[in-house]
Amino acid sequence: MEKPKDLYKPPQPICGSQRHNHERVQEEYRGASHSIDNHPRIAGFHCTDRGQAVMKWVLIILLTFGWAPPTSSAQSVPECTELSLYCIQLLPTRDYLGALGHVEMARPSSPFGLTVTREGRQRYELLLDIDGLPELGRGEGHYVLWASTLTLDPVINLGEVGNGHHEVGEISFNKFMLIVSREAELGGEQRKGSLVLRGRSPSSRMEPHDMFQLASYTESAETHVHGEGDKMSAKEWPHPVMHPRIDMMPYMMGLKPSVNPWLPDSTMTVPLAAPRSVRSMADGDSLELRAHFVRKRLAGRDLIMLGYNGQIPGPLIDVPQATTITVTFINDTPFESSIHWHGLRHDNRFDGVPGLTQDPVPPGGSFVYTVHFPDPGIYWYHPHHREDIQQDLGLYGNMLVRSPDLFTGTAREEILVFDDLTLTPTDNVPYGQEEANYALMGRFGNVLLVNGEQRVELNARTGEPVRWFLTNVANTRTMNLSVDGMALKLVASDLGAFEQETWVESVPIAPAERYIVEMAFSDPGSYALVNHVQALNHTTGVFFPERDTLAIITVEGPPTDAGANTTVVRHDVMAGMDPFREWIDVEPTHEVELLLRTEGLVPVVDWVMKVDQVYFHPIEWSGTMPMMNWSATAREVEWVIREPSTGLENMDVHWHFDVGSTAKIRIHNLRDAMHGMQHPIHLHGQRFLVVDYNGRPTDNLVWKDTVLIPAGMSADIVVEFTNPGDWMMHCHIAEHLESGMMTMFTVK
Repeated sequence: MEKPKDLYKPPQPICGSQRHNHERVQEEYRGASHSIDNHPRIAGFHCTDRGQAVMKWVLIILLTFGWAPPTSSAQSVPECTELSLYCIQLLPTRDYLGALGHVEMARPSSPFGLTVTREGRQRYELLLDIDGLPELGRGEGHYVLWASTLTLDPVINLGEVGNGHHEVGEISFNKFMLIVSREAELGGEQRKGSLVLRGRSPSSRMEPHDMFQLASYTESAETHVHGEGDKMSAKEWPHPVMHPRIDMMPYMMGLKPSVNPWLPDSTMTVPLAAPRSVRSMADGDSLELRAHFVRKRLAGRDLIMLGYNGQIPGPLIDVPQATTITVTFINDTPFESSIHWHGLRHDNRFDGVPGLTQDPVPPGGSFVYTVHFPDPGIYWYHPHHREDIQQDLGLYGNMLVRSPDLFTGTAREEILVFDDLTLTPTDNVPYGQEEANYALMGRFGNVLLVNGEQRVELNARTGEPVRWFLTNVANTRTMNLSVDGMALKLVASDLGAFEQETWVESVPIAPAERYIVEMAFSDPGSYALVNHVQALNHTTGVFFPERDTLAIITVEGPPTDAGANTTVVRHDVMAGMDPFREWIDVEPTHEVELLLRTEGLVPVVDWVMKVDQVYFHPIEWSGTMPMMNWSATAREVEWVIREPSTGLENMDVHWHFDVGSTAKIRIHNLRDAMHGMQHPIHLHGQRFLVVDYNGRPTDNLVWKDTVLIPAGMSADIVVEFTNPGDWMMHCHIAEHLESGMMTMFTVK
């Protein structure tokens, strides 16, 4: 379905309690006039909220009987942009009206696309600028900065501040406030002095939805069907399982997708899925991969899924670097299909993109791929046509490309593939037949998988080096992986080693990303590999923790500390990147923006989406809005890659590069889109360095093919173009790709 190009509109005014909260946070104190229409608390308050007049008169009374705007303010402190996700304005109390503060919530140093704690809390480095504070003489006290949750427990003393610039350290609260007070002494654990400046984190703008307004959509939501949805019964479209921590409003239960549901025939006779096999291959060897239905028992359900050669995951292809093999793909599925060899810099003819590098392989057809492995590391293969269905049902597998330059020393190896499935009490949730559903946030599963199972058992011995190869093949879910009580040594990512091996407490990994980590257990016992994140209840505006155990590692042997603390600086890796460092400080040669466009959403879904514009968390960790997400399809939703210099979008953007050239591309994940969430952007056939996020340089480079860009953030990548041909660039959330979020470039 071709969508018109002019549907994107800037965010519309938000009314009700959420809008009022926005107005409070966005107070302006600079040169305010006493005119009621120009007053910073009221100017621009023009929406259709039925309580608008009441709110305006309340503000008039406040102005008349006790609140007056300041007459001067600090001029050297920058202002936060409207609804910024990474900025806090510190506003003065009455006794300090000439002062103002600005806090940049900067991205701390991290080897990952996002910066979080082991528990999944977002980390921010606070950069503070203050101007206009009265100077304090000896004996007059000190200005002290405090950080606290909104419940004032705990409270953290961040030290003395004053006029000027301060780098005050990190904070990792979900919601928090910053307070500057005037204290008699430094070093206290609680604020005792008078309040000087104060501000709240952008996340604190989230408040419960306005139930009065939401109730007005009840009737239309309960009876709403659209398009082919009129022909469907509840039996044909079973509702997805609701999140156990969130109460779904009854009127949401009337939503249905506008496409027909599809699931494999559960009565067909097919073989049981087998565990993954290992195919160790040499240069010139051949392999057959057949995609077909299999039966698998998961979470108490008997499911019909898909596998390569009857296996989930598909066979592990284990090859030395610089190997070339031949793979014959046989498509015994009801879909057109292909195989994309994700991350490989090989011949464009065999990249596996239907309509771009090859014709789709029809049901019953076959295609012969010549696959070359130029770079060491862990890679994976999957379909590149309706992967929202085919990949989700089990069509994925790994390729391990070995080189002594990357895999130094011996270690116990584990290949770990992470996924999730969206299950009902008896089966899988159907997929959209004509178009993908789950088009808004992507298909979050409610059952997490490792190597095709709900939980795996791993083994190690004390003092023995362990090397894990991690791949995220989920349609949507970004995971935050950690081992209880252990640090992980980060060695490599998508296409090679990091410049510097580093110890990390968790590995946040987006769809399509890979990481290689090592560790050594000092003590025997049982350890849990977990996914620990902070989920978000959009209706109530609160965070809550989610923790899933994915594997249990049993460690045997006597206690030891051997091999636990060594890291390596990879001077050879640095030398290979040196020719590209000159690009780090130059302006981008190309730029794109990421945004969402919708048309024909159910009114209640459209209303909730607009209300939630008040704040987007950098990462949408979990599927906490299942009904509205499940009901939205690619007919109503278009995800967009737009070139701002030309206005061209998605496949109309077509860049050209010379073989051997280099370019710097800025990818800006727009804050003012209708729904902001993270996007893992994948470039086919090339490799790149992520050199900065939001203008802050990265300090540990690694060759990548997929970059995770949190909501409201930009990333600059330096791309080395080595492979001729027509290549894709797209979001690797499968439902976003199926909803249009892709473009192309040609290398000649």
